[in-house]
Amino acid sequence: MKTTRFYTITVLALILALTGAAAFVPQTASAESGGGTGTLTASGDGLAGIRGNGSVHITGNGILYIRDYAGDASIQVTGSGVKTELPNGWIRYMGFHGTADVSGSMISVALSGYDIDLQASGTGKFLLRGNGTYSVVRDGVVILSGTWTESAEVQQLP
Repeated sequence: MKTTRFYTITVLALILALTGAAAFVPQTASAESGGGTGTLTASGDGLAGIRGNGSVHITGNGILYIRDYAGDASIQVTGSGVKTELPNGWIRYMGFHGTADVSGSMISVALSGYDIDLQASGTGKFLLRGNGTYSVVRDGVVILSGTWTESAEVQQLP
């Protein structure tokens, strides 16, 4: 019960960070002009979330949250988990063990748990908290890489 509560609080913090960052952090000129696009690949345990325009493929175990802000998303979830459509527009999968493929013009996808593998292509912001590694590739070149941290820093795809 404590573990579920911890994951729920952590995911809610991610949601607030991603939505708050999008509202208050200015976008770079390149992102506004169509730049700032890349492919994020991440693997680890903890919390992985992304918000933006593009496609996300994520596998793992834990609590999965998905939100389609624009109403145009394609959402395909396979595996196990109890699906709940929340009144604020989020879809939550408790006890998630599987794969989710989500694409759209304004989506958020977050997974709090373990054995997380994430690949996302498009324009947006991401947050990785816990233990793992990540890289961002654009035009076949790794332009950013690192490890997940215990602080929840929202980063923009360069």
